[in-house]
Amino acid sequence: MTLRGERSPRATKRAALLVAAVVVGAVVLAAPAFQSPEVVDDGSAGVPPAEDETPRGDRSQGHDWAPDDPRGRPAVPPAPRLPRAYRFISAPDFLNQDVADLTDRGGRPVPDPTSGRVANSTSASYEDALLEMLDEMRSQGARDVLVAGDLVEGRWGRDDSGAGVFGPIETPSQRFNAARAAADVYYRSWARRLARHGLTPFPALGDHEIGDNPWARRGDEWIDFKLDHVDELKKLYSDHLLRTRDGAWRWPDRPSSGQARRTAYATRLDPNVLLVTIDPFTRSQDDVRMRVDAAQLRWLRQVLRGAREARVPWVVVQGHTPITGPVRHRNSSRLRYERGTSSPLWKAMVDGGVDVYLCGEVHDQSVNIRDGIMQVAHGSLFYRGEASYILGQATRRQLVLENHQFRGQMDFTDRLWTTSRLGAPAAVSYRFPSIVTGTLSARRTPDGGLAVQRTAGILDPVE
Repeated sequence: MTLRGERSPRATKRAALLVAAVVVGAVVLAAPAFQSPEVVDDGSAGVPPAEDETPRGDRSQGHDWAPDDPRGRPAVPPAPRLPRAYRFISAPDFLNQDVADLTDRGGRPVPDPTSGRVANSTSASYEDALLEMLDEMRSQGARDVLVAGDLVEGRWGRDDSGAGVFGPIETPSQRFNAARAAADVYYRSWARRLARHGLTPFPALGDHEIGDNPWARRGDEWIDFKLDHVDELKKLYSDHLLRTRDGAWRWPDRPSSGQARRTAYATRLDPNVLLVTIDPFTRSQDDVRMRVDAAQLRWLRQVLRGAREARVPWVVVQGHTPITGPVRHRNSSRLRYERGTSSPLWKAMVDGGVDVYLCGEVHDQSVNIRDGIMQVAHGSLFYRGEASYILGQATRRQLVLENHQFRGQMDFTDRLWTTSRLGAPAAVSYRFPSIVTGTLSARRTPDGGLAVQRTAGILDPVE
């Protein structure tokens, strides 16, 4: 079966456009034709859940969720609305999947040899569900969307189905050309989708932007390709998302050298909020390490010194991997920053007066408070029906966070086409607005520290 949910007139009109048939050779292919979509992934995209892993709520619209399913968490009262506050959205791992309309690229549609249908990375249900989610984000009065990594699936330069959508992959050069072609499609789709909703993304690099872990050399052509092209993959990401059309940096405060010179940046979101985006992925000779390089660490210390001199009320750092813990996790490879709170990065953040560290990777929510820094691990997987986001509010003296959880459904009966494995579920349904499952209110203390005043639900700090 395919989950469809209830459609708005707008969605019904759009779905009517999807009934075109295209003949490719002797094969008749159903060719969906809609506007550009987006990307999700957690390392398990394209792999059907084991029977005992399938959330019971995926089989009915009732609330019979598995015990550890975030969709089964109870609602809590919303956080107070702060007058004249700066508002922002934070949604790591959005989308963590390659989602785009591959039939809208011009030229001849490409058949997927595994299914006989047109290879495509979106569907009517994805388009409907993403509209619902982004419409709700837009309605919150926030325009800035922080995304701490894993915007895409990013396993580019491979072609497990043999469809040849992005060209041949027989040589390293061909693999990179295919990766570049995929980046052109999926990053553009991701950025355009937010722009259409009047949302401005502030992304951070995740592991999926550099091909997804692992990277350690083991004689595998695909893994060796990823490791050998880490810098080039970072450049594809930054060229599409961190530069303007004329090639200028969107946020010019960045390291002047090192492996993060294209991917780390700092910017004032508001007079009361400084955002520092780090790149925790550093290539070594035979692997990628979860740590910042020396040039990035020097730059970070300078930025934090400047923030302290300017007396910025709230200093927020975002990076993909958690640094401290414990943190809840779902369908995640659970990457963690090397040496954790003993690392030079953590010491620099403590010494520099960082208030909040926003991270993703684990596809669940946890708050940890260590050494005066509040780590908020959050975000979820859209394609598994578990999408979530945090709505933040900041004034000079107060910071309020509110976790919004959707209760969606997915169906693996059919799959989207992706470069790797069998693709994510082709049907995702988000019929209802999100519920608030956690809140946190903090204030600035007279000595410049952070004091948590009230918490509820999933944002209660984890000891």
